Amino acid sequence: MRAPELPGGQQADVLVYFDDELLAGVELDAVQDTFPWYGGTIVDGPALERWRGFVEMFHEADLEFDYCPHHPDEGPYEETDLARYAEALTKLEGLEDDVYEGDPWLAPWKAADPARVESYLRFLDHRRWRAVTRGGEIVAGIPLPPSIDLRIRRFFFRP
Repeated sequence: MRAPELPGGQQADVLVYFDDELLAGVELDAVQDTFPWYGGTIVDGPALERWRGFVEMFHEADLEFDYCPHHPDEGPYEETDLARYAEALTKLEGLEDDVYEGDPWLAPWKAADPARVESYLRFLDHRRWRAVTRGGEIVAGIPLPPSIDLRIRRFFFRP
């Protein structure tokens, strides 16, 4: 099986997909000097531009949304910050203004179009994401959706 192509023929050790579209790759560092964390450089995938706004919003929320559905030590989804975040976004209508001010998770969505919120909720659905090696094997330690920092172009995860 041939690995999907990244723009410019770049290679990556880990491929990150959203809805079967290649969003990004991660070229892992040759030497892991921060064990047990693994780090690498982000390589833009062909679908990144389409989803860039949501990628940046998710990263900017800067919370522990981590949910690694394939990791053997992961607890139930319902007990994660990601689940609480998604639930709060479904209840935006009718919230008092002071709720938005006190909750950085919700503040960017105060005046958002409901269709945009719905699209973002689909983006947050961990079942629509996958992180795999070039050979197609699932990378269990990557949270889905991943928090990708496009400013520093680095990604870290714990296997």
